Amino acid sequence: MLLAVLAGCGEPPPDGMVALPAGTFTMGHDGAERFDEKPAHLVTLSAFAMDETLVTVAAFRTWVEQSAYVTSAERLGYAMVAVEGMKDWKWEAVQGANWRQPWGPAHADLAQGDDHPVTSVSWIDANAYCLAHDKRLPTEAEWEYAMRAGSNARYPWGDSTRWPDGTFGLNNWQGINHARNLATDGWRYTSPVRAYPPNAWGLYDAVGNVWQFTADWYGADTFATDAAGVVNPTGPATGWARVARGGSWWCSDSTCGAFGLWDRGKQHPMAPYPNNGFRCVRGGDAGGGA
Repeated sequence: MLLAVLAGCGEPPPDGMVALPAGTFTMGHDGAERFDEKPAHLVTLSAFAMDETLVTVAAFRTWVEQSAYVTSAERLGYAMVAVEGMKDWKWEAVQGANWRQPWGPAHADLAQGDDHPVTSVSWIDANAYCLAHDKRLPTEAEWEYAMRAGSNARYPWGDSTRWPDGTFGLNNWQGINHARNLATDGWRYTSPVRAYPPNAWGLYDAVGNVWQFTADWYGADTFATDAAGVVNPTGPATGWARVARGGSWWCSDSTCGAFGLWDRGKQHPMAPYPNNGFRCVRGGDAGGGA
């Protein structure tokens, strides 16, 4: 539960960002399916501001054109692409796949719209983008605090992937496995960043659509280590993977299912996947994004 009356953030945030007040919240969940998502523990955070949407294809393109930045996938010559039509999920490296064509040259018809979240970028790319805009990636704690927006439910609106009226609350895989996406929510892969209602604090895509990179290194015992309560945590000092949160279009209710507010994912910093994205923050007491 939210344990403190939230303090004000001070000056208005920059355009496209939401001011989030300082406060204390319960992170994790004692009933979580995975051991690394518990125990529930108290976390206190300073005020900060967060992008109200995921970084879009259009915004990323503008930055690349201005900076001549070359992404990890472009340097590697490939990105990971999902293989459909199988009972169990599978990914394969596809030459020429990158943020411009997440499914590779043979599937240019699947290019994302400008208002979709940019994907097939690595953590390194996301970090570089945020720093170039005088921002940083959120810590894992900042991400969960912001997306919960005072909620203790699995999703910002309740414990089902649908709103009480039956409408879809997030973009996720519609099907019993990854053989075929029925797309009954209207989207086969990513959706526009404002396609679904925001959470109580005005943040879009709190869960679903794409996994969201955080600044933290992944640690299986991070929550256990922080069980006594922490202030502005930043995760382990080092590791092999960075924490990603929120789940994605690749997760269905019966397969993966990791798009709850306390669900944790992890990704190698150089790995570009078509279901990874990010948003940036500014302020707070988490230090730099490097």
